[in-house]
Amino acid sequence: MALKPEQLAAALARGLAPAYLLAGEEPLLVADAADAVRRAARGAGFGERVVYEVERGFDWRLLAGEAASLSLFAQRRLIELRLGSGKLADEGAAALVDFLAAPPPDVLLLLTAEVLDKRARSSAWYAACERAGVVVYAWPLEAAALPRWLMARARGLGLTLDESAAALLADLTEGNLLAAAQELDKLALLAPPGGALDRAGVLEAVGDSARYAARDLADAALDGDVRRLTRALAHLQDAGETPILALWQLTQDLQRLIDGNAFGQPPQRRELLERARRRRPAAFWQALLAQAALVDRANKGVGSGIDPWQALTALARRMAQPTSTTRS
Repeated sequence: MALKPEQLAAALARGLAPAYLLAGEEPLLVADAADAVRRAARGAGFGERVVYEVERGFDWRLLAGEAASLSLFAQRRLIELRLGSGKLADEGAAALVDFLAAPPPDVLLLLTAEVLDKRARSSAWYAACERAGVVVYAWPLEAAALPRWLMARARGLGLTLDESAAALLADLTEGNLLAAAQELDKLALLAPPGGALDRAGVLEAVGDSARYAARDLADAALDGDVRRLTRALAHLQDAGETPILALWQLTQDLQRLIDGNAFGQPPQRRELLERARRRRPAAFWQALLAQAALVDRANKGVGSGIDPWQALTALARRMAQPTSTTRS
């Protein structure tokens, strides 16, 4: 039986299959699935766990030997084989097919692997796993599905993420599930139990260095300080940050310039915003807000090949331009 990663929990709740093959292109989803199988196995009385790394020259007789031997410590045992790339020699493939043809009732087989190519997914041993047990292959999450995944994972940590917060976190981590999960773990430590986080809450939890550099970039753009602006951009890039945080700060300031409203800003920033607002008419800032939308598209990979950092730099430099003058 083939399942999607999100279907595994319900299947485990209904009972254990004799064998599980967990593989795919999202290591975090594979690791989560393996942890779920191990927990279910312990709950079902599989008190002993034997782990083998399957490398070149692995003795496949160990599998049959483990399955046939009686444990001194537990009547049921979990045998875990880590297959790596899943490129098995004939001996290994035959050993798995033989084992899965009649799996012992007191043994649970857990196979984990990395990315499996089409040949491996079309092999006899892969098909035997589907017939005798459960196969979970973790394909990359589509960009549109990542915020929903983040919201569900947050609930498991006792957090509530609204849609805007989940979308921002997906952008900040550039679709990297492991990075996103790590950020959620940090948020769970910072937020109160049962805490709800919106977009502003996620931004507040972002690392101080990135947040300060993004604010420094925005202040330099408002002040017309191109040298300082260039240093802030370099700091963000050297730190491996994405443009999304800096873009968010610039966009917020553009909206303040258009509205003429600096409510809630510290006195120094209110002064910067007021000077910038006097420097250019509202139509200029409105045009830059449209340019910011193009930067956002570039950051999401839908900007016709435009480099997001180049697009952000162009936006910030236009914000910093002094008032143009004309000669009569």
